[in-house]
Amino acid sequence: MNKLITKILLVLFINIILPIEKNDLPIDTEKTTQDSLDAIIETFLKDISKVPDFSLYSSDGQLYNIRNLEGNVILINFWATWCGPCRAEIPELNEVQKLYGNDNFIVLGVSISDSKKALNDFKEIYDVNYPLLYGRSEEIEKILIDYGGIFSVPTSILINKKGEMIFNYPGAILKEYDKWDGAYTFLNSKIKEALKDS
Repeated sequence: MNKLITKILLVLFINIILPIEKNDLPIDTEKTTQDSLDAIIETFLKDISKVPDFSLYSSDGQLYNIRNLEGNVILINFWATWCGPCRAEIPELNEVQKLYGNDNFIVLGVSISDSKKALNDFKEIYDVNYPLLYGRSEEIEKILIDYGGIFSVPTSILINKKGEMIFNYPGAILKEYDKWDGAYTFLNSKIKEALKDS
């Protein structure tokens, strides 16, 4: 929906505002064709379907940036160490990381409230084979808002190689619940599909 609204606004801008100020433009509006207008619109819309960018450090000190990870399939899992369902789904997240980790796939566990020390203490008790990210509360709050207003954890978002969101699941993704909600099977099918796409 946002893409459609943006496209409409760009068309209005190009067709109404640009002709009014054509003397100030670096392009020759007399020779502007529909193809060149389409190219301008495409340039403006290029990143509109991508998920919002962010950069956070992992508990082991590595910086992860969503744009730098394009070309990979990314599963972002918003979670917290105090969240029981979040802890319960760690074995499933470990499993998908192990299954697909060698195929341009990565799970990123984004903690909504934990510090680096809390995450490192947690990893001494729980086996986690994917990066656990953290940030200042203002950074995390902005990310949660940018990703559609995430109000509960766990929430998992799958991003394709182009940087587009293709799956969003609010709740724990557990094999034992798969017979009721099908989330684990569906997630695996979406990962396989995304990995095949170029």
